[in-house]
Amino acid sequence: MRIIKLIIISFLVLFGILTGISLFIPSHIRMSKVINVTAERAAIFELLKNKEQWPRWHPAFMPVNDPQQKLLQQTRITIVSQTDSTLVMQLQQNGNKPLNTGWQLYGSFYADSLTLEWYTDFYLSWYPWQKFSSLFFEKRYGTMMEIGLYNIRKEISDH
Repeated sequence: MRIIKLIIISFLVLFGILTGISLFIPSHIRMSKVINVTAERAAIFELLKNKEQWPRWHPAFMPVNDPQQKLLQQTRITIVSQTDSTLVMQLQQNGNKPLNTGWQLYGSFYADSLTLEWYTDFYLSWYPWQKFSSLFFEKRYGTMMEIGLYNIRKEISDH
């Protein structure tokens, strides 16, 4: 009986410590990557807005990673807002929380190149396992976003 009490108390203390540490990790995280592109704003936004074009540039939806395109078909993509320099979309897969992602173009209308920023907002609950898993977002999502931006630049420059 003593050992069971010790195990339960140890588990609660450990959970409390981990929860306390996780409170120092923010609940809202924005991951952002940028690249310079030589293209017109309209061409960039046309590529981004058209869901059928995403397998050409988005690493998660490319035929190599998803040969039957099931992931793209299961993902609901909705435009949340758009201006002449921003596009915000919401992605939601069956049973998962929606994910907001957006693109921002920087540079004047007369510049020879524009800076394209791709960002994704993550909203986390207070649960320690969600907070600690966010420490690995850069490796998981950051690399994918960088590859996607290079693919966008390649697609835009090919046309």
